[in-house]
Amino acid sequence: MTRLPPGEPLPLEFAPRAARLPERILPMRPTDGEGPFDDPGYFFEPWWPGIRAIVLVEGGAVRLRAEALADPSPAFPELAGVAGLVRGDGLVLDATLMVLDARGRPSRPLLERRLRGGGPGGAAAAGAPGGTPPGGGAAALVASDLLYLDGRSLAGRPFGERRGELAAILRPADWCLAGRGFVGDGTTVAAALGELGFRALSARRLDAPLRAGPAGDAWYRVPVVAAPRTLPPLVAVFRRLPL
Repeated sequence: MTRLPPGEPLPLEFAPRAARLPERILPMRPTDGEGPFDDPGYFFEPWWPGIRAIVLVEGGAVRLRAEALADPSPAFPELAGVAGLVRGDGLVLDATLMVLDARGRPSRPLLERRLRGGGPGGAAAAGAPGGTPPGGGAAALVASDLLYLDGRSLAGRPFGERRGELAAILRPADWCLAGRGFVGDGTTVAAALGELGFRALSARRLDAPLRAGPAGDAWYRVPVVAAPRTLPPLVAVFRRLPL
């Protein structure tokens, strides 16, 4: 065995590799809004009926952190396919995780079944991201913000820039997309979402940097008057959203 001279660095294949992404990320928490409003400095999009998930992509592997839950990755093996949809590495997405029924509609009962350990059924066995397993529903992810890129935090950059980067690095699939919405016209968006059955919309200030903890005026969760109907398929909603 060849001995290295004192002070000589280890060969790269033996050098320890530190993770670029932090193990714990404190997300920004939205402020409860009083009602819909118009403002050209804000981006309005649906408040999707799922659970908030932080998705970390590093070295081709995908890790999930979801609200106050333990690691939900075993219940959503399809989401390993996110690594094949992003351009680059060392990424952190702030997203909403849902489970869709056989007609492509977000389903709270199917989501809760997954989280209780009901399992993904045939989709995981077939290795088909976004497939619809018998009785188990299909996992779907809508990404709303990009927190890290190439291992570097984007916290100091305004939301409008972060959202632009997100759209550039995430190749859309029918089960994983970057969020879409409108700039400025929050009252019209609220009325349209209410007719579709949504109960809230997201209002993000375009020039606001990322804040850990309370968002203040950087991000509002705004209630809307929802029609008593089942939400339409995910893809149908996205076809109505231009951005």
